[in-house]
Amino acid sequence: MVLEPQLIETLSDIECLGKQLAEEDVLAVDIEADSLHHYFSKVCLIQISTNRHTFVIDPLAIRTMDALRPLFSSHKIKKVFHGADYDLRSLFRDFSIEVRNLFDTMVASQFLGKDELSLAALLDKRFGILLSKKYQRANWSKRPLSHNMLLYAARDTAYLIRLYRELEQELRFKGRLSWVEEECKRLSVECTLGDNTHPISPKAPPGNTPLYKRFKGAGKMAPRDLAIFENLLLFRERRAMKEDRPPFRLFAKRLIEELVRTKPTDRGALRKVPGLPANFMKRYADGALKAIRCGLELPADRLPSFPKTQRPSRDPKKQVRLRRLKAWREQKAGQLALEPGLVCNNVLLEALAGAHPKDPDELGAIHQMKNWQRKTFGREIVDVLLRPGRFDQGRGEAVG
Repeated sequence: MVLEPQLIETLSDIECLGKQLAEEDVLAVDIEADSLHHYFSKVCLIQISTNRHTFVIDPLAIRTMDALRPLFSSHKIKKVFHGADYDLRSLFRDFSIEVRNLFDTMVASQFLGKDELSLAALLDKRFGILLSKKYQRANWSKRPLSHNMLLYAARDTAYLIRLYRELEQELRFKGRLSWVEEECKRLSVECTLGDNTHPISPKAPPGNTPLYKRFKGAGKMAPRDLAIFENLLLFRERRAMKEDRPPFRLFAKRLIEELVRTKPTDRGALRKVPGLPANFMKRYADGALKAIRCGLELPADRLPSFPKTQRPSRDPKKQVRLRRLKAWREQKAGQLALEPGLVCNNVLLEALAGAHPKDPDELGAIHQMKNWQRKTFGREIVDVLLRPGRFDQGRGEAVG
C-alpha cells in the first residue's frame, strides 16, 4: 500500500478518479467532518483507498460529488468502512450518496466476538500498525490542510482492505458471513431514512420535541426546574446555530444544571455561580438570565412534565416465556462468544415472547427478526417456547 495520498481538489480530477475507481472490486472509505467545531456539520474530506493507492478528496473545494455517486451505489464494488453509521448518514445528507454493497469492519469484528472494536486497536493487534490520534479532534474545515493532516486522514483507509480480507475469511470459516452481510445491508438502508434527510444539520431540533428529552436525568426534574432547563437549552441551541458552533462549545450541560439548581435572576447572583466560562458574562449572561426568569414566571398549568413511559400490563405467561428466551440467549451467546444483544436484542425477545410462535414458519411475521436469526436460531427459539425444559426456571436461568 502506498501511504502517500493523492489530493483530489478539482472537478476534472474527481471525474477522472470516478472512472478509474469504477474498475476496482473493493474500495475502502472514510470521511472527516467538522462536527466538533461547527453547528452545521459537513463532510470536509473523503478518503478512498484501493489495494495500491489512497486518494483524499476535498469536497469543500469541488462542491459536487456527482462523480462518486455511481461508485457508492454500485452493487459490483464492495465498499469497506469502519463504524459506517455516521459516515453513511453524512454522505447522504451532504451529497445524496447512497452506499450499497457495504462491509463494515466494526460490525464484522463484533460478530467475531472481538473485545476491542476501534480501528486503531484492530490494526495494532493484527498488523502491528499504530494509528496516531494527533488530529482526532482537528478542525477539518480549515484550509490549507497540512501534509501531516493528509497523511493522518489517509491512514484510516490505507489498511482497511487488508483488514476486510482477514475478517471476511474468519466470518466465512465460522459461518457468519451472511449474518454480517445482512446487518450491513440493513445499515445502508437505515442511514438514508428518517430525519437524516434534514438539508442542513442533523442536530436541528426536530419539530416541537423538547430538547430536554435528549438529556439523561431530565426525567427526575421537578416541573419548574424542567421549564428552566428547557429554556436554557433553547437559548444555547439558538445561539449555537447563530454562531455556527456546537452547543457544548458555548457552555456545558453541567453549567446549565448548576443554573437550574441556583436559579440566579440578576448579574450579581449569576457571577456567584461556580464554573462560569471566562466569556459567559459578556456573551451569554443576558440570554441565560432571561431564560431563567421566563421559567420562573411560567404559570403552573403550563409547566412541562417529562412523559412517563406507560408500562404495558404484565402478562404472567408472557413474562415466563421472556425469562426462558433470555436464559436461552445467555447460553447461546456464551457458546458463540458473542454479546447477548447481537444474538437477539431485548426488543426482539419481547416480540417473540408476545407472539409466542408455534412453528418456525410463523417467525416470518415478526418484523424485528432478521433473516439470519430466523435461519440460525428459529427452530431453537420455537423449541424453547414450546418445550422449555431446562430454561423453564423461575429466574430464567439455564440449569443442568
